[in-house]
Amino acid sequence: MCFPAMCYCCVFVPFLSFTVVSVSAYVPHRFHFVNQRKNWTEAQNYCRQTYTDLATINNMDEMKKLNETLKDVVKSSAWIGLKRGDTGRWQWSLGGFYSVKDSNWNKGEPNNDGRNEFCVAMKKYWGKWLDESCGRQFPFVCFDGKNYYRCELYNN
Repeated sequence: MCFPAMCYCCVFVPFLSFTVVSVSAYVPHRFHFVNQRKNWTEAQNYCRQTYTDLATINNMDEMKKLNETLKDVVKSSAWIGLKRGDTGRWQWSLGGFYSVKDSNWNKGEPNNDGRNEFCVAMKKYWGKWLDESCGRQFPFVCFDGKNYYRCELYNN
């Protein structure tokens, strides 16, 4: 039987009465800083052609990993894959809405200060998010999200 996040299969292994193999698919995010100044849409296109997409963050561990990626290379801000969608909600470029508990907005953000700030950039030193005009040009961060599989054996 297979579920979206976890697959189980039973196998017979000689000398063991019963073995359950758990195979879980997961997508580790390997972040790649691209030191080319592009607007948000151009950055998204580049990431989709070269890697998987603009950086998407699923949890605070990934946020820490992204901060580590940026700390020594970004001079000011870098685009990540968060954008205000047509419904007015913030969503990731790859799809899906972001979790408020896993967000990292700078104090007072998002503020839509220029009344046209629908894309998100991340500041270098503190990793905080700022809403920015999508037409501004910044370096950006892509992620490579190839599927990897983790297998675990359970003996009964």
